[in-house]
Amino acid sequence: MAQFTVENLGQVNEFLSTNNYLNGDLPGADDVRIFNALKGVPPKDQFPEVYFWYLLLNSFTPAVRAQWGPAAPKKEAPKKEEPKKEAPKKEEPKKEEPKKAADDDVDLFGDDDVDPEAEKKAKALAEQKKQEALAKKNKPKPVAKTIVIFEVKIFEATDQALLEATAKKVKETINPDGLVWGKEVKYEEIAYGAKKIIMSMIIEDDKILTDDVFDQITAWEDDVSSVDIVSMQKV
Repeated sequence: MAQFTVENLGQVNEFLSTNNYLNGDLPGADDVRIFNALKGVPPKDQFPEVYFWYLLLNSFTPAVRAQWGPAAPKKEAPKKEEPKKEAPKKEEPKKEEPKKAADDDVDLFGDDDVDPEAEKKAKALAEQKKQEALAKKNKPKPVAKTIVIFEVKIFEATDQALLEATAKKVKETINPDGLVWGKEVKYEEIAYGAKKIIMSMIIEDDKILTDDVFDQITAWEDDVSSVDIVSMQKV
């Protein structure tokens, strides 16, 4: 995991764009460390993810946030020492401490005022990310389907009424789960007035085999002479 600091808020912002907290799905030591290192609310325009993350953490009490970080070492009570009498010493000139750089006093993040509406929005955003991740994980795989166009030839190919009755019989008789018949039925001329039936169906690949459908049609051997595939296309 990357070492997050207040100097690389751009990296922190990028990480929070796909995670709720710096420690993953739950807040932890990294969240507390960066939160405490910030001097106020980060600029929303420059670091939007850090901004909402800050508002979310700020909604917890300091006592709750303290539980996320490493346990602080116990402090020992200072021992009382008896005052000792010392001989007077000559005063030495005091050394001036180096002045802090001007940049150390600059607050890059504005005031600590928290907008209640922004805080509410931050919580809602975190919850939305969780729900989206859960929905993505549980999203069902798409069902594989195929469009099948096929032709049916009958012995009495010149009898239009029999052609239409055969097509109707196919649709009404063969209806297993996973098969949907196409609405349009065509009657294409073969020769000398004889015609063939052109039909279509959409089948779920895991449930339907074309051979099973065709076997049921050719079982009407008194009327049907053959069944052949014209084309197949994945949906």
